[in-house]
Amino acid sequence: MKIRDTVADLAETLDLPQEALSDAVRITLSGRRRATVEHHRGLIGYSPESVEADTGRGAVRILGTDLALRAMDRETLIVTGTISAVEYD
Repeated sequence: MKIRDTVADLAETLDLPQEALSDAVRITLSGRRRATVEHHRGLIGYSPESVEADTGRGAVRILGTDLALRAMDRETLIVTGTISAVEYD
């Protein structure tokens, strides 16, 4: 049994979301004006219309207008602006 399977089983047993016990990416939207991406693996690209981050299993892209990277550390990034879509690759 792989560790990833064990973590998934533990999360299910404790009735927790899987990302609470793993490094799975979590995206939290606060309306259409703010997105928080947790457990990212680095910034791939950035422009006023798109912010793209590596998730370790692909990429996540936040699309919109007037996007700004407000904060970024090793695990979390915060994007503000007018968010129109979130895409996964």
